[in-house]
Amino acid sequence: MTYSTTTKHFGKIIIAILLSSFILGGCAIGTTELKVGHNELEKVAQTKQGNLLISEFRDARSDTTYIGNKRNGFGMVLGHVGLSQEQNLETILTQYFAEALQEAGYTVTVCANTSEQGITRDSYDAIISGDITTFWMDLYGAVWHRVAVSVTALDPENDTVLWAGQIDGSEKRVLWIGATGEYERIIREALTQALNNAATAFASDDFYNSIKKQQ
Repeated sequence: MTYSTTTKHFGKIIIAILLSSFILGGCAIGTTELKVGHNELEKVAQTKQGNLLISEFRDARSDTTYIGNKRNGFGMVLGHVGLSQEQNLETILTQYFAEALQEAGYTVTVCANTSEQGITRDSYDAIISGDITTFWMDLYGAVWHRVAVSVTALDPENDTVLWAGQIDGSEKRVLWIGATGEYERIIREALTQALNNAATAFASDDFYNSIKKQQ
């Protein structure tokens, strides 16, 4: 290989690196708004029966403004990931966890305020509440998303805790383009994993016996 050929070869490499950095940096600037959803949930083999009231979950994260960071090729945070304007994290996760309860076999009623008049609390086996402790995406070479929700089942009569557990889900993939569809797919897969884990937990004897107050 001659000197000129070698120079051209390394020149192409440098141009490719600079171009990649520019592309990744450009994609990372600003806020990308995503629509959060989930895939079809797995079927629960042995379902349970019960009547549950679920109150709107609380966003207990330290930073509730965004749901993730975007970085350039050098790992610098240049932008953020946020929810689409028509979505609210507390509302959609409440609804999705209600779907997980239904998948486990329960009859579920969703109510923003379980203390309001007209709610017959004693007609339910338990009141389900949740704290969203993690819902975050980050990337550097690969992109990952993590979900963690602390779920509590309360006695409708006196609000004592009948059952408590943390539901987790995560997904990590190589980021090819940094397009909105890639971000949404990874969140969807992490959230689906969390909801499947939730349905399994809700269909367990431990959860069922707790809300039915059986030893």
